[in-house]
Amino acid sequence: YPHMSVADNMGFALKIAGVNKTDIRAKVEEAAKMLDLTDYLDRKPKALSGGQRQRVAMGRAIVREPQVFL
Repeated sequence: YPHMSVADNMGFALKIAGVNKTDIRAKVEEAAKMLDLTDYLDRKPKALSGGQRQRVAMGRAIVREPQVFL
């Protein structure tokens, strides 16, 4: 989602699922820390490198706590 910040990108699916904002923020921050994206949470995807964009995509999956991650 190019018009959203990294944090909003990572938390978007949770927002759609009706998760409260406090839980979304906690999960996004945890995933960002895991993926070394903490410094980039306020940036838009176009301001990131290709590798950082890939990590954002992984973060979108991680915050949903999937049973399997391929």
